[in-house]
Amino acid sequence: MRSTKPISPGVQKRAQEADPNHMRCLVENCPNERRVEAVHVVPRELSADRKFMKSIEYSWKMRKGTLNLDTRRNVFFLGASLHSLYKSGLWALIPEEHVVDRFLSKPIGKFPGTPLWRERFPDLEDENFRYTFIPLADLSSFKITRQNQDTNLADPGAFTTHLHPFTTLPLFTSHVHPKYVILRMACLLSSYTAQIDPFIINLRKTNSVVRKLLQFNTAWACASLPFRANADPSFVNVIPQAVEDREEEENAHIFMESQSDSEDSEPDTESSDGNSVCTPPRRIWYPPSSRIKVPRGAKRHSGELEHSCSSSEHKGKHRKLLEDGNNARSVPGSSWTKESISNWAHEMLNLKLSTAG
Repeated sequence: MRSTKPISPGVQKRAQEADPNHMRCLVENCPNERRVEAVHVVPRELSADRKFMKSIEYSWKMRKGTLNLDTRRNVFFLGASLHSLYKSGLWALIPEEHVVDRFLSKPIGKFPGTPLWRERFPDLEDENFRYTFIPLADLSSFKITRQNQDTNLADPGAFTTHLHPFTTLPLFTSHVHPKYVILRMACLLSSYTAQIDPFIINLRKTNSVVRKLLQFNTAWACASLPFRANADPSFVNVIPQAVEDREEEENAHIFMESQSDSEDSEPDTESSDGNSVCTPPRRIWYPPSSRIKVPRGAKRHSGELEHSCSSSEHKGKHRKLLEDGNNARSVPGSSWTKESISNWAHEMLNLKLSTAG
């Protein structure tokens, strides 16, 4: 994955000031001197997935381009070993069930509640919330030593050891927002490996909160934006022009996407370095990979276009043109329409048939 702007000192400072634990490890309660590190609940690298980010922004009743994962509500502190396990998805936090229920509709009979739509997304303004440590794998070879006091570390009661499945750990109070904790857990539970993992399958059967959290990945992150999203003035600043449908013409294949969906296009808003007193309402932006930049309205020649396509093949998120190598020609201008695409494709097909004859 391409690199982005490094975490700024401002991010850690904002999280430190909001943290009720005073930058101690949330789980072990050890002080900062014991290699306590800043941790993102939802990995900041996901900012590179622009479709994912837009889906979350829409679901969370935010404006497009304003979700900044460097917010203090997405950053907490852990000791180095727990941080490593957390990044590997071997454990997570889950909110209290009554908090999760605030993101769900009310159950109807035997039917459980479902994640609320954008219009009803809850505004939770509490400063702190309580969370439970939950292992997502067999961590029987790992133990957690929690510090209970600072006054007399020689006292046998100054530390307690907790073993898998860590049900003896207390609830943790943190400033991180439940929506980030829910999203992180939902993504972990929805991965392919988690769906076939006997440990996770058993967890879903035995833990009612985990069963509820599983719904949120589809509701928030996987579903395509509804058609009305790009016409919603509370989501976009300007109503964009309708995007042309994907066209495919026999031997000439042209795939076109809106600029806002392109992985390498400009950010929806000014990018943020996060080094400020408050969190800028702008996504962290990943710089584009090297490619030929052509100004809008300018013409591309086939050689340039082929070079650009070969350097940007990634999940189909690009404009692709397959031509007969013996019939290279100048490509029409960038102002494509359905009619011009169709006419050009038929010209190429007829040219190929006449050459073959």
